[in-house]
Amino acid sequence: MDENKPGIPDALKTHPSDQLLDGILERAVNTARRNAEQFARLAALARAIEQCNSSPATRAKMLFSFEELTSSAEAEAKLDAEFFEGLRDGQTIKQQLRRQHEQRAEPVPEVMILAPSTTTKH
Repeated sequence: MDENKPGIPDALKTHPSDQLLDGILERAVNTARRNAEQFARLAALARAIEQCNSSPATRAKMLFSFEELTSSAEAEAKLDAEFFEGLRDGQTIKQQLRRQHEQRAEPVPEVMILAPSTTTKH
């Protein structure tokens, strides 16, 4: 019964390399969104500190929050950079290994095999 059902066209099938690329792109999008949110928070906090007409204690708390947020953002950005650099380096190593293999590979001479005919014409 299943033999008569048309299969998924090859163009619509998800290949493992496409799944990997989709995962990497999803990670990049999430990273960019998180960075945008953190920068927006930093900008808002910087404006609040600048416009603050309150006590030195309140300003100190705001500056502490600012420093805490920037440290966290910096640490996350470094981890993201390491992640993407690792992916890039893995691809670079893969390409280098492929080139080395191609350089070492000896060309295979073209060979034609001739076999005597087993049929005779009468």
